[in-house]
Amino acid sequence: MDKDELLEKLRANLSRDTWNNWLTSAEILEINDKKIIMGLRNIFIKETVEKRFGTIIQDTLSNILGKKVSVEFREIPITRESKNSVTGPIIKNRPLKLSEFNPEFTFESFVVGESNRMAYYSALEVSKNPGKFNPLFIYGDVGLGKTHLLHAIANYVLDHSPDMKIKYVTAEDFMNEMMDGIRSSGMDKFREKFRKNVDFLLIDDVQFLIGKNTVQTELFHTFNTLFNSQKQIVICSDRTPEDLSTFHPRLISRFEMGLVTDIQAPDKATKYLIAKKMAEMISFQLNDDVAYYLAEHIDQNLRRLRGAIMNLVLQSQISGKEVDLDFTKKTVDSMIKMNANKMKFHSKEVIDSIKEDSVINAVALELNLDRKDIFSNSRKKDIALARQLIAYIFKTNFKMKTKDIAEKLDKNHSTIIHSIKKIEQSLLMGNEVIKDSLNNIYIKLEEEKVSMNI
Repeated sequence: MDKDELLEKLRANLSRDTWNNWLTSAEILEINDKKIIMGLRNIFIKETVEKRFGTIIQDTLSNILGKKVSVEFREIPITRESKNSVTGPIIKNRPLKLSEFNPEFTFESFVVGESNRMAYYSALEVSKNPGKFNPLFIYGDVGLGKTHLLHAIANYVLDHSPDMKIKYVTAEDFMNEMMDGIRSSGMDKFREKFRKNVDFLLIDDVQFLIGKNTVQTELFHTFNTLFNSQKQIVICSDRTPEDLSTFHPRLISRFEMGLVTDIQAPDKATKYLIAKKMAEMISFQLNDDVAYYLAEHIDQNLRRLRGAIMNLVLQSQISGKEVDLDFTKKTVDSMIKMNANKMKFHSKEVIDSIKEDSVINAVALELNLDRKDIFSNSRKKDIALARQLIAYIFKTNFKMKTKDIAEKLDKNHSTIIHSIKKIEQSLLMGNEVIKDSLNNIYIKLEEEKVSMNI
């Protein structure tokens, strides 16, 4: 198989968006029995492809060749002759992005149904005509596609208006950057970043700022500066503006002065299409029966739907079995049972029957530690993880205040906040070790059901 043929087969096995966004400049430079050298005409593209898609490209090429090969990525210096002749979306003269946007999250890859049609077309409209609906406020439950739309806006604007400066930020990151600015006497730099160097500001999970009055005040002035300068603002939340309890009324009124729209849970027909699209985006083909079964049995959270598809692919690769309906039923049923155990723990009846000390003991048992280790001054990795898990469970499941958690664990307040954030980030990144540890702890606690004494 020659280099061009191999490259064409690789293209056919990857999603269209992945190829168009990242690999249009790819070349196979060398093939031997054990290694393939792939060249890319940009150091940024080379490093991103290596980090994000290196494993899947290596596995795909190995499958195509029928043998295990390694892949090395190299930058191909652009010669003077080729500088003006190279074409393709990935090597456009794009501006330096202020944040990395997921190339898979585009308007083309967003499946439109009755539940999200208004939000989709509103997001598309502000991308084409910034300022027409300002601000755009999108609300809806977790895992229904709000973040996808924010990234789709960013990717569209970068493709069609490359001179525009776009900033995507979560409300938590906005707060953290503000705190850093205060600590380092760098608020002027912080305000310049968010008020002067932005044409499009995309804010995710704004509900995180509930109860954080100082940050709300800063956001209010940032909002006013951008709005008065006719810069586009898009905000996402898991609740309506009027449900943002403790938010300044003046800030809520700003959110409501533009277009407010929602994303609802998709119906089964839309979930079926979403399942097919999700599989296509990872270069996997779901048959209709499997897609319908997933739409029928996975709840409305689309992240769980994606997780189920990834689980099916992984289990199929491990077992060598085809992803048919029977295989899917067994795999999904196992996932549902595991989630049922988690839901039992989250129920009020179970939480009301568990003591704080039981959580500490369960975590110590799960990580094979002595209880005294958790309260020691040790900074060993497993002991630090134990404290992080305890803080996360106290905050998430027991709704304890961070100051109370700090007192319980005899740690300072900032350490507890960092611990909770660390576990949240691990779960967001799909860390299976953390997921399994938490599930095991929940099961231990659910089985114990001792009298709660908080």
